[in-house]
Amino acid sequence: MNESRPQQVKSWISAELSAWLILSTFFVLSLVVLGWLGRIAYTNYNAAMRTLDGAQLRSHVATGVLYQEPRSMSSSTLERLPAEVDPCNGEVDVCMPLKPGYRIKTLPAAGYGPVASMVLPDTSHIQLWAQDSGTDVVYQMYQVSRWTDALQIVNLVQNAGYARYDVADFQPYRVVEYSVTLPQGNKVWMTPGGSYSIRVLSEGAAGGATTKRMEIAVRTGSATVTNGSQNVSIAQRQMVVITGNDAIPVPIAANWQIVNDSEWGSVRSIDSTSNGDLDWQVYTRDGSPDMKPAEKNGRAVVVLGCSPERPDNCKNEKQLHVLRLQRSGIQVHNFAIGVEQYVDADVSEFTSLRLTAWVRLLAQQSSTAVAASESCPIKFQLVYKFISPADQQQERTICLYPTTGKTVAQQETGDTLYRALPLYRWYKLDLDLREDEYLKTARYIQVLRIEADGVNYLAEVTNLSLTGRQ
Repeated sequence: MNESRPQQVKSWISAELSAWLILSTFFVLSLVVLGWLGRIAYTNYNAAMRTLDGAQLRSHVATGVLYQEPRSMSSSTLERLPAEVDPCNGEVDVCMPLKPGYRIKTLPAAGYGPVASMVLPDTSHIQLWAQDSGTDVVYQMYQVSRWTDALQIVNLVQNAGYARYDVADFQPYRVVEYSVTLPQGNKVWMTPGGSYSIRVLSEGAAGGATTKRMEIAVRTGSATVTNGSQNVSIAQRQMVVITGNDAIPVPIAANWQIVNDSEWGSVRSIDSTSNGDLDWQVYTRDGSPDMKPAEKNGRAVVVLGCSPERPDNCKNEKQLHVLRLQRSGIQVHNFAIGVEQYVDADVSEFTSLRLTAWVRLLAQQSSTAVAASESCPIKFQLVYKFISPADQQQERTICLYPTTGKTVAQQETGDTLYRALPLYRWYKLDLDLREDEYLKTARYIQVLRIEADGVNYLAEVTNLSLTGRQ
């Protein structure tokens, strides 16, 4: 009996120890599980996202703005909603609520300048143009963290056209990710408080394929363009131009050259029989209805010459292409010859629109004849419209004529600006068209002409530029 008691006590202790070990193990496991569940709950608490409503599409024109709902194969014209649900009731704009997945298109017939806007819940403003072949933008995503102020994610997809992104500052979220997805794997990340523009153009390629040309510019703020492992930052007043599938290039100054072949580099001569598909086309204008063929002897040619800034002597490799407009002989009637380019440019976004060229007049014309609008040995003419394609064409002419004086004289007659220049000397024409009373509000430049007119003339033009800046 006495020998069995220690064994009973030992068995009891072993059972009690096992029970405590089991309880401790379950307790530790329960703490681990609770910690794991807590971590999952905390992670979900911080990572949970929700779509924020309140975005709005606003059309500023009567027609030419379309929208396409998610999973729909057809587009609809934006029309005014009933007054009780119209977010723009009583306003000129036609509006509708905008949901993620909606695709917005603008048509060229909508006009010039911003024809529609997307106003996001944080008041960020995205303006859509109708230039080129129209704009195609998808409002892809607008999400914010559900329970915290940790994160805001906004993404749009721009397939074509021109759009301006003014991203709101002072966002209530600690991390704000604004991005625009572009063709061919490119993506633009924009910092809040900045203003950006993106233009996507289609270009032909070898074999009939189509590539995209993308221009990403920063007015204020900063942006980053990524594609795979590539990463390029863009600072204020800079732009990046991506052509096809090439690597992202380094940023350049945000200036836009509006005319093609501005230095006559693609041609050696211009005449009425060799235009083809050249950017510049030759035209003539008779000064009298009964002119004989021999009298129509004006010529437009491109020659090589020294830079106007060092005109006396230069090496061949330093020579420039110079447009020469000339007419000689004993003449009775005026005859005009010139070159023109169909610019077809929406310039509404440019606060500066600078026309520059070096000009030399080598013909004698009296100022009396010029003042009477009888002839103009060299002139620059812009054909433009103010707002809509339906607007009447307007013309602004800058007439340059020689004088024996040493100073530049200037006068206005109607829509023509006359400027008298010293004869035989190179002169740099430099005009900001946004400071001109006729062109300061023009949204569209249709044609640029360079013309010589008169009985006899010899004029030269080089280093032409028509540059826009936002």
